[in-house]
Amino acid sequence: MSTLLRPLSTSELLDRTFFLYRNHLIVFAGITAIADLPVLALRLGNAALIAAQIYPSRLATLMVLLAAKLVALGVSHAGTVIAVSDVHLDRNTSIRSAYAVARKSLLRVIWISIIVTIAIPFFIAFVGGFLVALILIPMSIGRVGAMPVATGVVFLVGIIAAWYWWLARALVVPITMLEGTGLVDSMSRSKVLTEGRRGRGFIVSLLVVTLTYAITLLFQSPAYATGGLHFASGHLIASVWSSILLSIGEFAGTTLAGPLLTIALTLMYYDARVRKEGFDLELMMATLAPATEPAPAEPLLFEIRGSSSARRPSTLFTPMRMLIGTFASVFYLY
Repeated sequence: MSTLLRPLSTSELLDRTFFLYRNHLIVFAGITAIADLPVLALRLGNAALIAAQIYPSRLATLMVLLAAKLVALGVSHAGTVIAVSDVHLDRNTSIRSAYAVARKSLLRVIWISIIVTIAIPFFIAFVGGFLVALILIPMSIGRVGAMPVATGVVFLVGIIAAWYWWLARALVVPITMLEGTGLVDSMSRSKVLTEGRRGRGFIVSLLVVTLTYAITLLFQSPAYATGGLHFASGHLIASVWSSILLSIGEFAGTTLAGPLLTIALTLMYYDARVRKEGFDLELMMATLAPATEPAPAEPLLFEIRGSSSARRPSTLFTPMRMLIGTFASVFYLY
């Protein structure tokens, strides 16, 4: 059993995050790089088209890149959760073994990740900002300097509202991967596990996200330093070489820093289970069970403690279930 399978303070959790990352850098970076390679290929392909003076639709290009990036994030999250679970529980792991286990749940994790981390938070941010704008914007009309301040407040309120909602659902992806639950069940389970610990989730996510963007910006700095970005016809555009440098820098930054948040959230999942469910004792008792007791078919996935309805990941994944889960999540905001 892992010697750190015990309640962790915030500083210990961050230290454990960087410890696992540092000691298994090739595995975590490899998982993220494999998932993000198609995005890099699309961005470099777009730069090649521009170099050949072929200018695709800006909106179509943006939509394709965004869709590819969202899929890549879901795939990397799934593989990283499995790898973190292995190393945290003192099991051997590799890029191949992580993806071998994760591929069974990839579709489910991708669409749940998009809904929980992008779709619903964006909707909440829009609604929250819109409601505040209805109050502040009319009050700012005719007042010098008031409109920029009101716009900033609207933007900030939207971000805070979305982030507040997400903090209660921050463990959805680890729960989905390790317990095999669907969208609504994962959201409900995450609310239970994060209850009373969401302030720590805010601190950890803020620090890790800030570090991630700082590293990505560092790798993209050569493109900015060369002056490749310039205004033309009122639009900020990039030269071909600048686009290539930006694409490579974004890929390098994502590969190196992208796994950090997923590692931290997976450790928070295990920490919550230890605190609320005595998972460390449960695992210890499992290791002391008689050798004649049949082993579980999938040791990476743990049933929900005290729940008779715990389910293994289903191999049946239909569009109808996706549609039902999506609509159900909208009515489950709070």
